[in-house]
Amino acid sequence: WCGAGGWRLGTFAFPRQLHWLLEAMSAVASETFTSTSAPIQYAAVAAFEPNIEIERYLWRTRHILRALGPELARRLRAVGVEVIEPVGGFYLFPDFSPLREKLAARGITTSDKLANRALEEAGVAFLPGTHFGRPREELTARLAYVNFDGATALAAAEQQPADAEIDLAFLQRYCEGPLTAVDRLCEWVAR
Repeated sequence: WCGAGGWRLGTFAFPRQLHWLLEAMSAVASETFTSTSAPIQYAAVAAFEPNIEIERYLWRTRHILRALGPELARRLRAVGVEVIEPVGGFYLFPDFSPLREKLAARGITTSDKLANRALEEAGVAFLPGTHFGRPREELTARLAYVNFDGATALAAAEQQPADAEIDLAFLQRYCEGPLTAVDRLCEWVAR
C-alpha cells in the first residue's frame, strides 16, 4: 500500500550552473543503469502526470506516517534507544548503542546479532545497520513501519476532516502492527 517495493526509477535535476555535472552524471548513469522495465516506465508516466487521485493518496499516506513515525520513535526513546525524529518516509534508523552494556551481557555485540536475536526472541524483524554500510559493532538497524492494512487506514483517514490530526486512538486502531512490534522490541531490550 505504501509505495511500490522493488520498483525503482531514478531521476535527477541540476541547476543551470551545474549543467556540466548533469552531462557527466548522464554519461555515468547510461553505462550503469541500462534500462527500466516497461511496467515501471508506464507507472512512472502516469505518476508524473497531474492526477488528483494520486495527490490525495500521497497526502493521506503522508498524514498517517507523519503521526506514526514520531510515535514509534517516542516509544523507542522511552527505553533508551537513540532515534532521529522522522520527517518523511516509513523507516526509522534506531541506534541501540546506549544499551550496549545491557545487550552485551546477553551476548549481543553487533547489529547482525541484534537483528537475529530480536527476531528469535521478540518476533520483530528489521535489517541490521551493516546492510547499510554501518560498522558491525554499531548497534543500529533499519526498521520499516508499514506492516498494517494501509487501504483500511487510508479509507479511515479519508473520512476525517482534512485538517484533523491523526491521533493515538487512530494509530492504535488502524496501525496496530508497527505499534505492537515496537512495543515488543522495547520490552525485549528493556529486559
